[in-house]
Amino acid sequence: MTRSRAHDSRLRMNARLVREKDRAKARDLGRFVLYGAAIAAPLLVYVWQRVEFIRLSYRVEQLQKEKQDLVEINKRMAVERSLLMSPNRIERVARQQLGLVDPQPEDVRRVAVAGGVPEEQPGPVTTLPADGSAPTPAPARPDTRRPARRYTAASAGAFPLPRPQKETP
Repeated sequence: MTRSRAHDSRLRMNARLVREKDRAKARDLGRFVLYGAAIAAPLLVYVWQRVEFIRLSYRVEQLQKEKQDLVEINKRMAVERSLLMSPNRIERVARQQLGLVDPQPEDVRRVAVAGGVPEEQPGPVTTLPADGSAPTPAPARPDTRRPARRYTAASAGAFPLPRPQKETP
C-alpha cells in the first residue's frame, strides 16, 4: 500500500505540471503537411485524369461497337424492306392470301381532283385485252389542271422581294 500512496502523490504533483508546446516542432510539422499536400494534390489530379481517360476510352469503344451493330441491323432491315416491298411478292400475297383479283372494266371509274373536289370523268378506262394485244387508249380529254407553277430563286425565298406595307387607318 505504501507504494500506491507514493504513486498517487507523484500523480497529483504531475497533474499540476503543464507541458509547453514546442513552436518549432509545430512549425516543422505544418511545413511537412503543406509540402506533402503540394506534392500529393497534383499526383491525385493526374491519377484522376488518367482514370477518367481510360473510362471514357472504354465508353467510346462501346459506343463504336453499338454503332457498328446498328449499321449492320439497318442494312439487314433495308434488305428485308426491299424484299417485302417487291411488286411480285405484293401481287402474290394479294392474289393468294387475300384473294384479290383484277377489277372488271365496268367497276373502274376515272376521277380527277380539281380544286380539292373530286369529279368523275366520263369515258372508258384503258384496260388490257385478254388476248395480250396492245391496250386501247382512253379518249383524249381536255386538260383542266392548273398550269404548273414555276419556281424561281425569288419565289423560293433566296431573294426576298419587298412586301407592300399595309396602310393603317
